[in-house]
Amino acid sequence: MIIFGSKATLVATENLLDKCPNCGTERSVHLAVFQNYAHIFFIPLFPMGKTGATECAHCKQVLRKKEFPDHFRRSYSNLKSASKAPLWTFSGLGLLAIFIVFGGIMSKQKDDKNAAWILAPQEGDVYEIKLDYKQYTLYKVHEVVGDTVFVMPNEYETDKIKGLRAMKNKGDAGFVQEFFPLLKEDLKIMLESGELLDIDRKE
Repeated sequence: MIIFGSKATLVATENLLDKCPNCGTERSVHLAVFQNYAHIFFIPLFPMGKTGATECAHCKQVLRKKEFPDHFRRSYSNLKSASKAPLWTFSGLGLLAIFIVFGGIMSKQKDDKNAAWILAPQEGDVYEIKLDYKQYTLYKVHEVVGDTVFVMPNEYETDKIKGLRAMKNKGDAGFVQEFFPLLKEDLKIMLESGELLDIDRKE
């Protein structure tokens, strides 16, 4: 369950010289500016604009921004312009950027590994294969003879890529003990076209 919402944090305050519009007491009105921000799982994502409120220290009247008289609005506008969103309200975007960069690095490492392993296949390598739209299976390398790779297909298929993990957990029992040949060049083409998704190798 994703918990998404918004909160506000105090970013600036000022004591106004104006009279309270309710009780007429001078210098009793306290103005506060709040920064709204979006959050997910209570982690701040990004700021969403500011709002304000006043409170009279004498009569305790509280006014929201939409209720401000004109002279309060001018003070609020000036204080709002002078205040900045705290850096921590951008922390979710920072974490997202880190995840994107990390994901890119991991994807590049995976691509480099697969490109090297497809040119030097070894007995026991397991290939994740996309047969068709939402249809996946596994091939296991039985033997390598020159440029020819003999693979054993798995007798099971799955309609979800994450189902390949369960198939791998079945071990050798899931593979048909009949094999067919593929050229290294064919495997390279399958990898480049996205038909061969990933390679597992016991190192």
